[in-house]
Amino acid sequence: MNIKNNIIDYANKIGVPYIGFTDTTFSKKFINNLKNRRNENKLSGFEEEDELKRVDIESLLNGAKTIVSIALPYKYKDQNYIEPYFSKYTMGEDYHRILTSKLNLIKSYIEDNFNEKCIFFCDTGVVSDKEIARKSGLGFVGKNTNIITKNHGSYVFLGEIITTLEIEPCNAKESLCGSCDKCIKACPAKAIDETGIDGKRCLSYITQKKDDLTLEEMERLGNRIFGCDTCQDVCPHNKEVSTSNIDEFKPLEHSMNINLEELLFMSNKEFKIKYGRQALAWRGKFIVQRNAIIAAGNSRNKKYIEVLKKKKDDIRLQNYIDIAIEKINQC
Repeated sequence: MNIKNNIIDYANKIGVPYIGFTDTTFSKKFINNLKNRRNENKLSGFEEEDELKRVDIESLLNGAKTIVSIALPYKYKDQNYIEPYFSKYTMGEDYHRILTSKLNLIKSYIEDNFNEKCIFFCDTGVVSDKEIARKSGLGFVGKNTNIITKNHGSYVFLGEIITTLEIEPCNAKESLCGSCDKCIKACPAKAIDETGIDGKRCLSYITQKKDDLTLEEMERLGNRIFGCDTCQDVCPHNKEVSTSNIDEFKPLEHSMNINLEELLFMSNKEFKIKYGRQALAWRGKFIVQRNAIIAAGNSRNKKYIEVLKKKKDDIRLQNYIDIAIEKINQC
């Protein structure tokens, strides 16, 4: 058995269903796309702005020869979109912890068995997770800019290992979107076009934005408290995907049935205890509460009036509460 198959078998044994390999080079087309996004001010601010840094793998690990890409599926069930809700990726335990554990095991396996150097990234590095996953054969990049895998669609988390070990590359996957433009048409923020996504308009970014939100941004959020699934939910490649078998990604009960009053009045300590192990916790209690108030107002459901009024003494949230109450009262 060769090196590549040994690593694939080990990854499968530790619960990693998707693993692929690519070299450390990137095409001029990809680099130009990054440059164009920066020039058009379409970066969200969460990613590295310098496109040359994003493709300079040698600067991250001297002698790097291969990038190992992995994906973990996370979808279990759909939400109730009538009530304020969290995006699917936030409903279970924080993916950073689960991915880091898997990446660390594979890193150690390569180091121990082949005496080579490795570093890994889990949504934390300057590299492009999606382009690396595409080049590694994990899936193709859809028009919604998400990696779309064969069995789990785009509902996957990505991570990668850079290593000095030379491994035979996999074949890159090319787009199967064809003429389909459902994600483009469905995006509530009109953030997607044929060239990609405007990170500053994407609602997933807006739910994480620390600056004050405009009236337009608030209205577009709809019932979303954290994250947005619209461009994934309408994708034909996501219609009959397999559900995840990773227990840690099972939706937590309080994420499936959100108690708005409890969420708005919990202390920092209570928030950390209840939501601290979820991906949304990194943005803090204030952002989540702000978004919950906006979602309550956008729901136009009168049952939220009293709890919103009780929260009006919070000066930082007062403007959002006033707008939410006004929206509900207009119905």
